[in-house]
Amino acid sequence: MSYTVDGPGLRAHLSQINAAIGLVQLRHIDEVASARRILWTQYEQGLKDLPGVDLVDVGVSASVPSMLAIHIAYREHVFTTLRDQGIGVGTHYPPNHLQPAFAPWHRPLPLTERIGRHDLTLPFHPLMSDRDAQVVVDALAGALR
Repeated sequence: MSYTVDGPGLRAHLSQINAAIGLVQLRHIDEVASARRILWTQYEQGLKDLPGVDLVDVGVSASVPSMLAIHIAYREHVFTTLRDQGIGVGTHYPPNHLQPAFAPWHRPLPLTERIGRHDLTLPFHPLMSDRDAQVVVDALAGALR
């Protein structure tokens, strides 16, 4: 359901082919940003009446959201239920101070740990339709019952 960081990573550089792909993708940045904002708003409307679901606000009018996270009390149950229905929910990000790579600097951070146990990310991609978002919201509502 999550991942662990066991040690420091390597510095990586962007290859020329990836840079070329990125340059082509930049031509579409405005439409992608618009699609992400619209999808965010659709989710916001669909989630507002679900009990126990708190949308993590990113200030969509002044940013381009990269993911959509919610706080939810029964994350493990909801995660499993939605995954069993083929809905790609996730957890982002587990608290760094609990990762093995950061063990030498560990100290209790109760709020961070509580948030880490209750955050769930919902499918969020600029090619999702309003119907796709509604399917996720409906499945989430069903998992809450």
